[in-house]
Parts: sequence; C-alpha cells; structure tokens
Amino acid sequence: MPNKRLLIVSFIFPPQLLARSLQLLKTSNALAEDGWKLIVYTADTTLLQEPLDFDLTEKLSKKVRIITGYTLENWFLANATASLSIGMPDDKYAWRWAGKRALKKLLEKESFDCMASFGLKWSSHLLAKEVKKFSGLPWLAHFSDPWVDNPYVKKVWPISAVNRAQERSVVELADKLCFTTEATQKLVLGKYSPEIQKKGLFVPHCFDKALYPEVETIDDKLHLVHVGCFYGKHNPLNFFQALKIFLDKEPRFRSQIIAHFVGLEPQKYQDEVKKLNLEENLEFIPRVHYLESLGWMKKANALFSIDVVKNSLLSKLPDYVGSGKPILAVSDKGSPTWKYVEKLHGLTAEQSDVNDIAEKLETLAKAWEQDSELKAYRYTEEESSFFSSKNTTAILSEALLSLCR
Repeated sequence: MPNKRLLIVSFIFPPQLLARSLQLLKTSNALAEDGWKLIVYTADTTLLQEPLDFDLTEKLSKKVRIITGYTLENWFLANATASLSIGMPDDKYAWRWAGKRALKKLLEKESFDCMASFGLKWSSHLLAKEVKKFSGLPWLAHFSDPWVDNPYVKKVWPISAVNRAQERSVVELADKLCFTTEATQKLVLGKYSPEIQKKGLFVPHCFDKALYPEVETIDDKLHLVHVGCFYGKHNPLNFFQALKIFLDKEPRFRSQIIAHFVGLEPQKYQDEVKKLNLEENLEFIPRVHYLESLGWMKKANALFSIDVVKNSLLSKLPDYVGSGKPILAVSDKGSPTWKYVEKLHGLTAEQSDVNDIAEKLETLAKAWEQDSELKAYRYTEEESSFFSSKNTTAILSEALLSLCR
C-alpha cells in the first residue's frame, strides 16, 4: 500500500459532467483504494458554465478531500472563443491566480509526497508549474488531449505562439508526462528533445465496473447506442447516410433496428433525419447523468462510436468496454480507437466512407438476426482488463511512487 500523500490539481472534477471529470472520478477512487491520501484542488462550481451532475460526487470516495478555488467565468469570451474554435491560453487565469495563494498556504501547513495535474483545462498545468517552483514537489502532468497539436483548435497567431510557449514550459519542468494513447504521446513529445521524451508515460482511460447499474434489455429489436455529444467537424451525418443505404438495401430491418444517440438534442438534426426518412430508426435523448448513460450502454445490444481524431482515444471507449457489449467503431483506419476495437473483436468502419459504414451495419444486423447475443463480437473480461481502473491505476500509482523515492 503506497501510504503517500498526493496533491491533485485539476480545474475539472466532479460534479462537472465532462469527460475529464469522469476519468478523474474513477482514477481518484482507485488511487484512494490503493492507499493514496488525496487532496484535490479544483474549481468552485458556482459560476461555471459546464453542466453539473451531483450523482458523481456521491460516487466519489469519502477518502478524497476536496478544496475549491474561486473562478471568474467570462461568459461572452468563453462562448466567442468556443464558437471560433480558438484555444485561449490559460483561460482559467483567475482560478490559477487564486490557486497559487491557496496552495502556498496549504503547503505551509501540510506536506505532500508528490503532485499530479490534469488537463484539460491547461490552466491546471500552469498552476501546478507555479506550485512546483515554490515547493519543489515531484510533478506528473497528465495530458488527456494534445495541447498545441489539438486538431480541433485553430492556429491563430499570437494565441498559438503563447500556447506553444506555455506547453514547452510545462513539459520542461514536469518530472513525468502522462498520455492516454501512445499516438498522442508521440505527437506531443515528438517535437521535443530526447530528454523530455523520456518523461513520457502511457496510461489509458479506464472504466469502473462498480458504477454500472443493473438493467434489462429494452425489447426484442436491435438497439444500437451511441453516448456523447458532437462538436466541430465531429458529427453523425455519415452514419445517417449509411443507415439509409443499409435499410434501402435490406428493408426488412426497418422495423427491427433503432440507433439511439444519448446526449444529443433532438432538434439539431431533425431536418436531415426527416429528409432521409429515418424517423422510426433514430432516437435522440438529451444529455443525461453519467450513471444513466452507463445504463444505456448496458441496455444496448451493441454500441457504436463516431470518431474523427486520428491520434486520440475516445474517452468513452473504456466505458463502452466496461459494459461488455459489442462495439462498432466508426473512425479513421489505424486510429487508437480503431485498433482497440479490433483487438476486442468489434467491427470497424472508415468514418469518411458511408458505404463501408453501411456494410458494417448490415454485417451487425445479420449477425444479430442469427444470434441476438452477438457472441461473435464479444470479448472476455481478461481482454477488457487493459482498460479497468485497477490496471490503469496500478501503472499510474507506480509512476507516482517512482517520483516519491
């Protein structure tokens, strides 16, 4: 048992209903179970724009102590920069400034063995950098996504120049640099020196079996479920087109298949759905609480993902895997998501090729027609254990312990 004290710095944390928050819920619980004494410095949620899910805090280990810091949310700036896909440097600067004072006082009273910061938001790493400077604490910086190399962020000068300088200042000072895929690690660290590249550590996202509710399947139809929202160029339009092609070819399935999009507002794509005559085959469920989304995964016959990022692993994929259900990955060929789904006996389709997607939908539907359990596309508990919180936390815990020695 580690019996070490860890300071976690992360703007995003439960009850915020965001991918980073969900991963930190599972990671924090597993670290606490492993014997780490955790104190988390995060944001006061009073002024936050992000959706909140207080069920998440109910699931957080009572061993985790939380300290919140004031954050000033600029609603106009946040919405304007988001709509323009501009990655503002240090956009949570007020929280970082307040955090520097708060953590200085905390470290005057209490001692820690090491520190970990989690981006997004990148202000978390910048705050941890300040703490590193005045405390000397061994520091692991965790990158859930690329910072400078994020494909969703436009390169706008001078913002991109500031982001490059800030990323460099973090990777140079941190003692370990953690990434959720090997491809992201290579992308981000490839532009730095061999010394910095040696700091790299690969720890995948995870699932926690204890969080899944017990549910029953919906009925005797083929229910495909997608969980999560879409943003930027990320959208389900090719999937809609592919479903139309498949159902036109195999009309007997029109009364047998429903694709549910959980977390997508119904009105967003209603014109496209109506034009394609897919009203009976598509259902849109607005954003739900996280535990309810896990219930949808358990109710499905099969799950599907739609991914347009070549170097990142979809954060919801481990949750898909934890449900035990077969997976269809609509992605770029060779992406981390594609490779892992292939390893787990799932189906893969090129996201830009509607005919390929249609073909895989047909394959899945005909397999279900023969075997409603879809046993040919299932995987064992041992095969899925790579993404279990127990496995991923063991890797992270060992890395943190190595910094404490």
